[in-house]
Amino acid sequence: MLIVTETPRLLIRTWQENDLKPYGEITGHSDLPQRFSNDSPASRPETELWRYQLELDQKGWSRWAVVHKETYRLIGYCGFSSYGKSVELSWRFLPEFRGRGLVLEAAQSVARLGFERFGFREIISYTAPDNEFAVDVIQTLGMHLDGFEGWSNMTVARYSLVSAVSASS
Repeated sequence: MLIVTETPRLLIRTWQENDLKPYGEITGHSDLPQRFSNDSPASRPETELWRYQLELDQKGWSRWAVVHKETYRLIGYCGFSSYGKSVELSWRFLPEFRGRGLVLEAAQSVARLGFERFGFREIISYTAPDNEFAVDVIQTLGMHLDGFEGWSNMTVARYSLVSAVSASS
């Protein structure tokens, strides 16, 4: 396990084998085996964790596990994924940990990491326009609405944040 960054209440770290079941709970797939399969992913959550590890190996960044320091419980994920030529910041947390400032704490720390350690010039995020919680987090991060896009069978709002270095050049 590698701690990528930490905040006063959170550890943001790489994934571990015993994260599969709690990750499944976060993503709504709670009927999972405790351990990874040996040959190929056996479930959607396992496929996603394999993909995150591959991205980490190839790029040095991906989505990371978010652990609540007080309980050492995996409560969500936060991190980056490629979206065309852009880098998207996304997160997902167990419902009982939303509304406590933890999502914002993780997203601020990870966004800072993207600009300072990985040298991103811009970070984007997408959300449904009526997702007030996500819009609040995104706007508190300082992201600005770029517009709306069709995505799958819905319209999403695209937000962006430019690094202070890029903005001043």
